[in-house]
Amino acid sequence: MGKPFSFIHCADLHLGEPLSGLRDGSGGPWAEALREAGNKAFENVVNIAIERKVDALLIAGDVYNSENHSLAAQIAFARELYRAALAHIEIFIVHGNHDPLESGWNAEIPMVPSVHVFSADDVEGVPIHVKNETVAMVYGMSYKTNHVTENLVRRFHKKDDKLFSIGMLHTEVGVSESPYAPCTIEDLRVAGMDYWALGHIHTRQIISTEPYIVYPGNIQGLDKSETGPRGCYLVNVGEYGTVEMEFIETDMMRWVDWSIDISSFAQVEDLWQYLNKKRSLLRGKVGHSMIVRLIFTGRSPIAHGITSPEGMEYILATLNDKEKFHHNFCYFAEIKDRTEPFIDFEKRKNLPDEIGTYLKTYESVENLSEGQKIKKIKEMIEKEPELLKYNEIRHRLSDEMLLRAFKKAKLSGVERLWEADQ
Repeated sequence: MGKPFSFIHCADLHLGEPLSGLRDGSGGPWAEALREAGNKAFENVVNIAIERKVDALLIAGDVYNSENHSLAAQIAFARELYRAALAHIEIFIVHGNHDPLESGWNAEIPMVPSVHVFSADDVEGVPIHVKNETVAMVYGMSYKTNHVTENLVRRFHKKDDKLFSIGMLHTEVGVSESPYAPCTIEDLRVAGMDYWALGHIHTRQIISTEPYIVYPGNIQGLDKSETGPRGCYLVNVGEYGTVEMEFIETDMMRWVDWSIDISSFAQVEDLWQYLNKKRSLLRGKVGHSMIVRLIFTGRSPIAHGITSPEGMEYILATLNDKEKFHHNFCYFAEIKDRTEPFIDFEKRKNLPDEIGTYLKTYESVENLSEGQKIKKIKEMIEKEPELLKYNEIRHRLSDEMLLRAFKKAKLSGVERLWEADQ
């Protein structure tokens, strides 16, 4: 029988790392919010730890990015750890591939005594205390360099069966050739830990509950691939070693994909009305400031206008201009064109004109096998006198690039013939 305790498990803070894919976002009225998203997310982590009166804060690697380790980010991190220490929270840190201990850039910023950074030489065991009583042991090991091919889990061994044991490691589970301390689920189970506080994978997942093997994900999405809530786990351990977990959101900026089927819009004005109405609903539903990627799908006569470079730029600029004075704003960062051509190619190719002839010629190549298609495209390029001027560039074109260009040529060729005939 032990004493109940609680801890926060977070990882992959990447403090100082700028959010990517934001076009001109750094120059808008939301510049500071975008710039400070990571630091504010970690501030939220510490706020949660203090409000929930946890006993420990576990940070499972990648506090910074080695190439974006600004002194300001390091000072902000130390300041938040000091706040946690004032609330009598013990802090445990392992370093990962983005912030290895021998990276040579760590500033000499003093840490409070309640912060323990695990060594990169071997696994250490450090106790968690509640009212001067040891309630658990935390075992951890940091990265020395940014690539670790050794299975570090094999160094972990539970030393006291009477105490709840937590293993901390930055690792990629299930990928044997990974350069990030690869291991298997079975390796983690054999080590005898009751809870594995892992880092490295940015999407949260509970791999196992016997024992608990947990990735909390990152605390703030860094780019458009990291959509949805980001945060940390609050873990309550009962007197008999039972575990209760609660995921708590910490992100300041929520990456959102907003898919819009344009098939029902015959006029651009109709689309504008829809966008204005729906973004208010989206803002209320998410309750966060958001970085939005618009994804246009479907088929409509307005598709060409809104997916041209000029059209997309106009839409993004206009939408963002209307967000300037919202506390919870939607920053529209990108438009992804997944629309389908409005032209019925099957019917159009049967008309006796240049467009029909073009489509029939295109189809004769399209129906070839992939190898034959690539050979045919290269033969066509060799016959084009204009392309012969760019001989060096032509030889850099991969088969994949040629096939992508060929696919786009179906619509673009028809559009050019249509415009020339007007």
